[in-house]
Amino acid sequence: MSLRPPPHQRTPRRLAAHWVRPVRLSQPQCRRRSSWCRLPLRSTPRRRTEQRLRAAGRTAGKMPTTGPDGVVRYLYGATMPSIVCAPLMVCALELQPGEVVQPPVTLGDSVRWKVMPGMSGDGASRTTLVMIKPTDAGLVTNMVLPTNRRVYSVKLVSTQHQWMPRVAFDYPDDTQNAWGAYQMKAAFGAAASALATGESTANLDFGFRLSGDNPGWKPVRVYTDGLKTFIEFAPAAMHAEAPALVALADDGGWFSKPSSQVVNYRQMGNRFVVDSVLSKAALVSGVGGSETRVTITRESSR
Repeated sequence: MSLRPPPHQRTPRRLAAHWVRPVRLSQPQCRRRSSWCRLPLRSTPRRRTEQRLRAAGRTAGKMPTTGPDGVVRYLYGATMPSIVCAPLMVCALELQPGEVVQPPVTLGDSVRWKVMPGMSGDGASRTTLVMIKPTDAGLVTNMVLPTNRRVYSVKLVSTQHQWMPRVAFDYPDDTQNAWGAYQMKAAFGAAASALATGESTANLDFGFRLSGDNPGWKPVRVYTDGLKTFIEFAPAAMHAEAPALVALADDGGWFSKPSSQVVNYRQMGNRFVVDSVLSKAALVSGVGGSETRVTITRESSR
């Protein structure tokens, strides 16, 4: 009599192999099944590069950097900084220029660690220095340092030979302040190089000279953009009777005035806008003996 089970109860040979031998499955499948199928992925150059990049991203901003002058710099707020000191050596913690310590400075071990204040520089660049000195090696404690701007929480470690002579911080708000100052400077420069009408002074030619009388409505400036001439008056001067504008020809002499020519212009706010580039013109108010005249002469062109 055969001891084999009937065909409908037999385990297929392929299925039996599945239960006795681990199968290489993808990671999502492994998570849904038992732990024995969680096989490590094969290491490839691409996967190793991805792992290094992920590790660098996790530690970015947490590791200190060394400056050209030997100072060890931490990014403030990124991690709890560690200052390594050694017996008979002094570590100097440099604060932000203008930052002042507000006592008390609290130490976890105030018996075997000594902290003293110091100053460097003068005026706006004056910098507070916190001098840190351990009395023995193999010590670990922390220090809480309040200032007028922020609170520092620092880990202090002492070793027999290794030590950090100078420690400082990079502050994220310094970058923000620098960009803010840049934007203000750029906005101020744009405002200084532009007229109230929005025109840029870099594209204008102010090479005009005013001569003659000095009435209250005398223009404050005359300029051209190469196509038109703009005669600008003080805003208060336009409340009175505006002068008339005439172009002057080059036919005048010692004993005669140059002939006047009609010129097309219009008033826009406190400016006369002439539809051509004037070489010589006059602003005239009144007649006869009460005539007031201001002559406009172009001196340069570009």
